[in-house]
Amino acid sequence: MLKKKPLVAVASLVLVAVAACGRTGKPAPDSPSGGTAVEEPAQDPSAVFLAMADRHARAFLATAPEAATELGVSEEIAGAGYLSRLGKYGFDAHQAARAMNESFLIELKSHDRAALTGVAATTYDVLKNAYDVAAQRNQFDFGGASPFGAGLPNSGDAWALTPYFMTQLTGPHLALPRMLMTQHPIASQADGEAYVARLEDLPRAIDGASATVAADAGVGVMPPRFAIDGVIKSLEGFIASDPAAHPLVTTLSEKLEAAGVSADDRGVLVARAAEALTAGVYPAYARLAAQYDGLRAQSSDDAGVWRLGEEGEAWYQLALIAYGAGTKTGDDVHEIGLAEVARITAEMDALLKRVGLNDGPVGARMVTLSARPDNLYPNTDEGREALLQSLRDQVADVLAVAPQWFGRLPDYKVEVRRIPEHEQNSSPGGYYTGPSLDGSRPGIYWINLKDTGDNPIHSLKTLTYHEAVPGHHFQTAYQRSIKGMPLIRTMLGYSEYAEGWGLYAEKLAAEMGMYKDDPAGDLGRLQAELFRAARLVVHTGIHHKRWSREQAIDYMAGVTGETKESVTREIERYAVVPGQACAYKLGMLKIEELRAMAEKELGDKFDIREFHDQVLSIGDSPLPVLEAAVKAWAAGRKG
Repeated sequence: MLKKKPLVAVASLVLVAVAACGRTGKPAPDSPSGGTAVEEPAQDPSAVFLAMADRHARAFLATAPEAATELGVSEEIAGAGYLSRLGKYGFDAHQAARAMNESFLIELKSHDRAALTGVAATTYDVLKNAYDVAAQRNQFDFGGASPFGAGLPNSGDAWALTPYFMTQLTGPHLALPRMLMTQHPIASQADGEAYVARLEDLPRAIDGASATVAADAGVGVMPPRFAIDGVIKSLEGFIASDPAAHPLVTTLSEKLEAAGVSADDRGVLVARAAEALTAGVYPAYARLAAQYDGLRAQSSDDAGVWRLGEEGEAWYQLALIAYGAGTKTGDDVHEIGLAEVARITAEMDALLKRVGLNDGPVGARMVTLSARPDNLYPNTDEGREALLQSLRDQVADVLAVAPQWFGRLPDYKVEVRRIPEHEQNSSPGGYYTGPSLDGSRPGIYWINLKDTGDNPIHSLKTLTYHEAVPGHHFQTAYQRSIKGMPLIRTMLGYSEYAEGWGLYAEKLAAEMGMYKDDPAGDLGRLQAELFRAARLVVHTGIHHKRWSREQAIDYMAGVTGETKESVTREIERYAVVPGQACAYKLGMLKIEELRAMAEKELGDKFDIREFHDQVLSIGDSPLPVLEAAVKAWAAGRKG
């Protein structure tokens, strides 16, 4: 049986003392000259608390230059020269994360929650949840450690809430090169120097990760065999090309040229980058691949975390809590999933008959619908432009009726754009990026037009309503308009809130009349919801019911009509990141539950616009924080 490691007993007494001083404004002692004591003005408790939250953000970012790069913060916040550094990934890093979490939690508890108001009060609740979940996570003697639990949105790095430090989808072997190529800024020669310095430091980070993998294997924790095979494939693929032609090198060259760096200076940096790969990075990746090859025989094909014994079962319950299940058990979530699959399937059956598809399983009939010629835009330039215009029209239609459903509309604009052709091979079907804080860059709803057949007409509305309006664009724009939002809140993201709202927005669009006289479009909405409901079933099936990987694949393919190839990728993701895929449906169900509660409590006083404003004005939060805030609003509105 795996053992739990006691938490490191390190308390940041200095931080606590600093946070507490000046809070009560006590009079100073009499001066030696006999002058009168001067009473210092009492500080606002909310301001003191938010100053503490800012220190916590800075303390973390000083240890995580990768996260600082993603956020694009200044050196004043993350430390001088942070763009030249990488974080640590070995034993010392995990011990430091445990100590950081404990000191954060101690200092947080030194503040009186009842004295806080507005953003400070919500931030207290968010951080209390994040620190508590992290404290529970950090008791496990595997998978690394984190100061923030499941709150960090960058699930591809070492802070992801997964029992496996590296998988085919997560870990520094993937996150660090991706960060360098897509997030490290290169606007000058100095930025290029920092990039190369990070490349030269990459072997040290990979060797640290290797030490963590070895420690986990020592207590019997390693990913399923198919995940190990995926890690080996990615590691070997990473070092398969000539170093000079590697994307890490060619990306540097292209960005230096775009930044106007001279050919001579560019050549020196590119040569250094190629040498860094040859001398250090490639050997480190080869060592790691050999290590995983040696672990393969010690693993098994079992997909669920139950394979880790009692500790695995405890981990899964924590993961469910972290991603929105609350007090629900694996059995509870499984039954919810089955009930939702049955309800949605019945609704889809009725609609399929309306469009002339009467026979066969729902999943199979949806495959037939997707392939209908009249359900596809031509895969031509004209067809792509027509598809883009349809998305713009869908956005405009929602915005036209949105005042009936929201008290205020986003201050930021949203645009529909095609994913650039050079990115479309590695991009999803569609996604959203938020606007700049100053409004100079709009929110953007990106669509992949490599092949219009990948986006049948019946599926496009639902994608628009989830990714753009009233989904992620409304959610992001509301959050960015919150006055005084502290840095630490911009660092934290919660799938159950953001994706729960996105899924709720799909159904809300139906209420708003967006699918009127469009049964095929409504089928697209139900198909997307069915997919998220089936996730509850297979996810708990794998990790709680001890389903095999093959059993989960067969169930999901049969229910959704998706291909076995695409479903296999999904199931293998669920196996290595327990809990996260449940967040979409659990978040949607919670928002619907809170709406039903408010409608019942308020009766004629209920205003759907106020409800939506309240949900979105909280900002990205774990579900217990959202629930408490909505209940408080309803109670106040009722009074």
